[in-house]
Amino acid sequence: MAETETAVRRDRRERSRWVDAAIAGLAGGLVFGLYLQFVVGVLPPRATADGVGSLALDWAVHLFHSLVFAVVYAELVGWPRLARYADRAGTGAIVGAGYGVVLWGVATLVVMAFWAVANTVWVLPIPGLNLGSLVGHLLYGVVLGVVFAAVRR
Repeated sequence: MAETETAVRRDRRERSRWVDAAIAGLAGGLVFGLYLQFVVGVLPPRATADGVGSLALDWAVHLFHSLVFAVVYAELVGWPRLARYADRAGTGAIVGAGYGVVLWGVATLVVMAFWAVANTVWVLPIPGLNLGSLVGHLLYGVVLGVVFAAVRR
């Protein structure tokens, strides 16, 4: 009987992993976004052609990215070697922090270079290793890891 209950619980946990990731990603994205907006000051509304910016649109894009990267995190920590660490808040924070640093590195070193080329900047910029951005990505990763572990329980 206990074996059947364990299998049911395991199946339910597998089915809800993306939902758990979405909850954790929104929590991490919220903390990261508040940090960007009020501490770093890089999430103000952008001016558009009519002179009006949309803070709501910037937040929507930011939270969408937070959700996408949370689902990627959920898939990565689904690997058996990482799964045992991701299901506990303390070690989940460490795994999440590492994930945040990797995201920061990829965003800084790769994505920004491709964005520059796509926007007709033909000389690739030297990556600016922004400490504020690193701290924000670390916050995102830690909150993602802790909340993911908490909702997985």
